[in-house]
Amino acid sequence: MLARVARYQVPPERCDDALREFGDASRAIAEMDGLEGGYILVDSESGTMLTVTIWRDQPTLDASEVRAASMRQRAAREVDGEVQSVWIFDVVRGFGDVAT
Repeated sequence: MLARVARYQVPPERCDDALREFGDASRAIAEMDGLEGGYILVDSESGTMLTVTIWRDQPTLDASEVRAASMRQRAAREVDGEVQSVWIFDVVRGFGDVAT
């Protein structure tokens, strides 16, 4: 499995709006083949947000890239935010209720 982690900066006062925008995007991404799950993380004080999506394998991650990039940019733009970075990680171990 692989994880795509994207970091965003939005105005702190727009975090609620950002959650709605990213929620809409996450519903569309949830329909994509190979998605195992995902999270939206928010620090409302600083306006820093992360999205974490878990993909079954490299081909499904690759197939999602164009659509996911477009959705990231649109969601951030709608709330006067920006995509700061996107990383890809191998998922090597889960803990707690998360199994790998």
